[in-house]
This record gives sequence, C-alpha cells and structure tokens, in this order.
Amino acid sequence: MKLLSNIHFYVRCIISFNCLLKSLLHHQLVPVSTFIIKDSLKLKTSDAETVVNIHAASEKFAELIPLLESNADVCTLKEKLEDEYLEIPGDSVKRVFAGLVLREIKDFWRVALLLSILSYPEAENAAETFNKQDELQRRREKYTRVERSITDLDLDGAWKLKPVLDGKSIMGVMQVKSGGPLIGKWQQRVLKWQLAHPNGTVDECIEWMKQSQSKRQKVESSTS
Repeated sequence: MKLLSNIHFYVRCIISFNCLLKSLLHHQLVPVSTFIIKDSLKLKTSDAETVVNIHAASEKFAELIPLLESNADVCTLKEKLEDEYLEIPGDSVKRVFAGLVLREIKDFWRVALLLSILSYPEAENAAETFNKQDELQRRREKYTRVERSITDLDLDGAWKLKPVLDGKSIMGVMQVKSGGPLIGKWQQRVLKWQLAHPNGTVDECIEWMKQSQSKRQKVESSTS
C-alpha cells in the first residue's frame, strides 16, 4: 500500500510538472502552487488564490516586520505611501502600511506573518550560526512581538473597516457626476487617511479632502 501511495504521489507530481511546462511553453506565468492545488490536489481555485495571496503578503511582511520593531525605514515608506494630496503623520506610517497589508490578506494575516518570519531571515543574522533550537525560539519570539504590535495598533480586523467616505460621497465632495480612475485614487487616499486617523469623523475627512484640493490648486496656479 505504501508503495502504491508513493507511486501515486510521484505520478501526480509528474502531471503537475507537465502542466507547468505546457503553461510555460505558452508563455503563461502561473505559480507552481496553483498547479499543485488545482491539478494535483483538485481543490478549489479560491484555495489556490489564497495560497498565492499568502505568499505575496509574506513578502510585504518582510518589509513590515523591521518597521514595526524599529523606525529605520519610516521615511522611505512614508514617501511611498504619500502623494501630492495626502500627507501621513510620521507616527501613523506603521499603522497605515500594516493596515493595507492586512486588508489584502484578511483572516490569513497570521499565517502570512509566520511564513515571512520563517522565509526571510534578517540580513544581520545571515552570517551568524544558531543551533536549531535557539533559532526556533528566536523566531517564535519575533512572531509574538510582531503579532502583539499589530493587535496593539488595533488592526486585527482592519479588512472589516467600513470606509468613512464611499465613492458616492467622494464624488459629492469633488462635485463630479461620474466615477472613474480619479474617484478610485481618492478612495485609496481616504482609506490611508482613515488608517492614519482611526478616530477621524466624516466631517474631518471631508475637510481634509477640501483642504488637500485647495492646497494642490494653489501650488499648480503658482507654478503655471
């Protein structure tokens, strides 16, 4: 029985590899995990997408983890999150970035965090040698610290956060009659503003939008 089970496993692997090769030959870049989950394990497409999302989130956690444990990269990340209309307070950068990551991965954020800690060791420790038990304990402690940091920021459940302003409300503030890419960009800005100001009200958000547009118009008129 064990021999048959092993043969069955290897056949499945060969089939998955052949599917992957066929896809590559047709220039379709599909994650290997997707083939394994859909073609070998015969699970749902949504399961394959979840695994891909977990891996993607783990890469973002690799950037988030050192940020939560220090302020080393706050300035660089602050520039990436901001634009000409949005300025994020320095002490809110961690919360905004972490909130965006959690909204993508949702309930699986702890899985992505664990995968990140196991897959992306710190550069400063790359040359050091730990015995397996010490290394396991060190990473367990890191997981606990980062998880606590995220929960202390009140972000567990950030994906359930209701937008302080929806698309229709944003259109009203901007006095436009139809949506489009512009409204989509403002929805993303409003989300970041809301993460940076967890106690912010609808009126405060509207006032921020108006002030941001006014400042931008003044800058554009002064440079024209």
